[in-house]
Amino acid sequence: MRSRPRTRNLLSYILSVVLLLAIAAFAILVALQLRGDTPPRFDVGAAEGMECPTGEGTPACFAFTVTNLGNRPSLVECNVTAGAGRATFLNDTPVYASSVPFEPGIAEQLTVKVDLGDDDTVIEPILLCMAV
Repeated sequence: MRSRPRTRNLLSYILSVVLLLAIAAFAILVALQLRGDTPPRFDVGAAEGMECPTGEGTPACFAFTVTNLGNRPSLVECNVTAGAGRATFLNDTPVYASSVPFEPGIAEQLTVKVDLGDDDTVIEPILLCMAV
């Protein structure tokens, strides 16, 4: 019993289309795997005045919300400055270096304390953060 040429042509056409779709899907998956991650970057929210923790002896404290906008966890280093007076983190240094990575999309709060400036005023500090 012989197979009809028309059936064979239709079957080879369908198999060719399926093979082309499989090759295209494989190429897309490989391209997605080879694509690099976006570099981590951090968003720093506006300074919000807050009460200083007890025992700090500092006239003013501010809270900053820092969020990892990247798509992978990353360590962060933040520097704080104030126009007048001295601004530091609670560990008395102007530089914060995270010991554990900040997860993507999770907001973390950093507290900054500011001492009085030369004219006995407190100026809102500036916080800059970057991935390490």
